[in-house]
Amino acid sequence: MMAPWWVSAGLGVLAYVGLRWILPTLAGRDKLIQAFVTGLSPLAPFAAFFFGIIAVASALFGAKRRRLVDEQQSLETLRATSWKDFEYLVAEAYRRQGFTVEYSVSKGSDGGVDLVLQKNGRRSVVQCKQWKVFSVGRPVLQQMFGIMTAESADEAIIVTSGRFTNDARAFASGKPIRLLDGPKLLELVKSVQAGGENSANAEPEPAQVPTPPQCPRCGKEMIVRTARRGNQAGSKFWGCPSYPACKSTLPT
Repeated sequence: MMAPWWVSAGLGVLAYVGLRWILPTLAGRDKLIQAFVTGLSPLAPFAAFFFGIIAVASALFGAKRRRLVDEQQSLETLRATSWKDFEYLVAEAYRRQGFTVEYSVSKGSDGGVDLVLQKNGRRSVVQCKQWKVFSVGRPVLQQMFGIMTAESADEAIIVTSGRFTNDARAFASGKPIRLLDGPKLLELVKSVQAGGENSANAEPEPAQVPTPPQCPRCGKEMIVRTARRGNQAGSKFWGCPSYPACKSTLPT
């Protein structure tokens, strides 16, 4: 289903032709084989129908991936996607850049390698972290670096809708590890959106979005809050998501 729709459509045609005409031709005069082929031939329409259903599902899946990319407008829309749709969005963005994308069939939102990219003889393993609040830390990068080495990949890419800790960035320095935080991912997505001015190979324009700071006390990614009392009522400020346990604030 994750392959282009025409792959399943072609397999449906081959299955129908093979069961209906090719197998009977190859059966020869062996009566046992002829009986077996005679029993398979009536299944040709069902085989074609089966692959046709997969082709339709594949077409719908491709349309969903395209919508996920083309409808993104801000960090808020990126972070509003589910963890699985986030993977599909990242996959479609890289596909539009000319990469061959393989999906990892995982059962959860935290299962190691999510995508495998190939382009110009280089192979990259990708992990997607659709984390709205928490920053991606060093342990995630260490895990992916180990997977990259075990898989003999050329590069590891970690993509998040949030941000990376300073410790994670220090670990990635000098290693074949690429980090895409929320603002950088938004740049990538906008550079490949349908009807956009940027081509797949062009350098995207910087996205004009604020990068949430980390809480100076607990290290969590801060969120925009609105003052409700006093002289500053109605004004915006950065606040810790752990409020009221943590009351740290920063000006926007």
